[in-house]
Amino acid sequence: MSSLEKLFLKLSFNHTPRWVVLLIDIFLCAFSYIFISFVVLDFSFEPYGVVWLIESLLAILIFRIVAFFLTRIYQSLIRYTSISDAIRILSAVFISSASLLAFDFILYYSSNDKQFYIPLSIIVLDFFICLLALSSFRLGYKLLYSYYRNSPSQPKQNIAIFGAGDSGVITKRSLDRGGRLAYKIVAFLDDDEKKSNKKVEGVIIYHSDPTTFTELIKKYNINILLIAIQNISPKRKREIIELCLKLKVDVKYVPRTERWINGELSLAQFQNVNIDDLLDRDEIVLDKKIIAREVNGRKVLITGASGSIGSEIARQLRFFHPAKIYLLDQAESPLYELELELRENLKYTNFEVVIADIRNEVRMENVFAIFKPDMVFHAAAYKHVPLMENNPSEAINTNVLGTKIVADLSVRYGVEKFVLVSTDKAVNPTNVMGCSKRIAEIYIQSLNEYLFNTGDTKYTQFVTTRFGNVLGSNGSVVPVFQRQIKNGGPITITHPEVTRYFMTIPEACQLVLEAGALGKGGEILIFDMGESTRILDLAKKMIGLAGLELGKDIQIVFSGLRPGEKLKEELLNIREKTIPTHHPKILIAQVQSYKYEHAYRELEELIKLIETQDNESIVAKMKSIVPEFISNNSSFESLDTLVNS
Repeated sequence: MSSLEKLFLKLSFNHTPRWVVLLIDIFLCAFSYIFISFVVLDFSFEPYGVVWLIESLLAILIFRIVAFFLTRIYQSLIRYTSISDAIRILSAVFISSASLLAFDFILYYSSNDKQFYIPLSIIVLDFFICLLALSSFRLGYKLLYSYYRNSPSQPKQNIAIFGAGDSGVITKRSLDRGGRLAYKIVAFLDDDEKKSNKKVEGVIIYHSDPTTFTELIKKYNINILLIAIQNISPKRKREIIELCLKLKVDVKYVPRTERWINGELSLAQFQNVNIDDLLDRDEIVLDKKIIAREVNGRKVLITGASGSIGSEIARQLRFFHPAKIYLLDQAESPLYELELELRENLKYTNFEVVIADIRNEVRMENVFAIFKPDMVFHAAAYKHVPLMENNPSEAINTNVLGTKIVADLSVRYGVEKFVLVSTDKAVNPTNVMGCSKRIAEIYIQSLNEYLFNTGDTKYTQFVTTRFGNVLGSNGSVVPVFQRQIKNGGPITITHPEVTRYFMTIPEACQLVLEAGALGKGGEILIFDMGESTRILDLAKKMIGLAGLELGKDIQIVFSGLRPGEKLKEELLNIREKTIPTHHPKILIAQVQSYKYEHAYRELEELIKLIETQDNESIVAKMKSIVPEFISNNSSFESLDTLVNS
């Protein structure tokens, strides 16, 4: 690139000063007037003379400059010249020419010889020539800028836009105004076959079938695909992303226009694809009226509020106008961060933060006595399988005793509904954590049945929600894999055949809200989580999304199953069946019932064992309460023989 070209681009990137644009416009107006005067007067100024030419030129320039200041055409960025700029140029030239014409008529009628000071033919022709000169200058500048910006000497990224509708066209226009980034829009892709082989903004539209897309990738060496369709279906989005991962093309989303910075769009603003987008299930649609009817005007307590599930429940609840939300957790810093997010980012203030430990009965009773909640979402729990396998007493202390304390206080203080957030690991548990959650389920179910049998129509309704792994939650594989990828690997997976059910945090919490709304007490509501996902496949997709190549840029190693870990998770016990609800994604599990007196007595005996800190005694008692608890890959496997004998 020559020094002149570099200077041109430098001026373009730093914006041409307004005074320079104004001087060029004045020069073009002067040139236009002198040129047309020479032509009309046949290159002879008789009888007007050179003095007349100078005087008339000054007059017309004064009119032009005044019009320029009125319309401010010199303030536009000429490299982004648009139709609106052309209209302003037309207005400026028309105003100045019309004013000059009026001035010429005034002189004509005020003079004795009835002669026009400037021939009308010159004024009329100058109007067209001046308009052409000003417009050509801007258009030529824009074309030069576009040419040099996309010159072959600059590194380039070839971009295809998925969606040739309004959003796609606006995206292209916005990127064309970007300037600083070296890229080129080489193709549009669209599902509408009627648009195929047509052009938008000079770019061809291709049908987005896999074969055509694959050929385009090779033909144009496409580096990035921008998804410009705002309401694309999850299924179609998955298909596009999967194909791009296979072809090693980076995929990004165009943000909604209200999120564009100062109305402008650049590649830096595009949203990256998340692993959530590859979830093998369509988006879950909720009946928000049912949730609103249940939550509106009620005081809601959320335990474990700073965790992944608890915090998202809080975010979702704000849309349904509860009387007050009480956010309870013992984790000070995460709770403070949630408070800041709600107040500053989400502009929501109808809540109160409570620092408390659900295992502290005195503190919890004070909370219930003061706030008197109408609903409780109990999300507080220990949930890390290996950690709880090594610390059974803490699993019982939090997941069982903590749940019992909150449940009993809910009854004592007239809570209308108690929703327990459980887990698929409570089904045929193979670890201490899953079994502790199953014992919590047993207790609140038996308590609900006991209250129902008392005949009191205003008893607390206890509902359990049971679902699998949540993408991006604390302790899930996704943030672990992300950290390992960032550090260059390797990615560690326990076993190549490990599968899990997954859903996103918002999906899980929305289902918890709706399940809590439709539950009448005593139900264990399970969520249809689609097909289970192989963790190995999940890791491979995350590697692809990071732009890396497995085996070349990063490795996967298998570490072996951890204590208590299953190869495959289950949502139902083999003895359990389901009953459908009004929501196709929410089912009622028919589970074995327990008498409250029996469950209470068993829990009391289990809780007393916490003081002994004898892990084997605690786990042996858990197995006697939940006979289907068979340890897997754990030091407690030897207890299964003793309990069964």
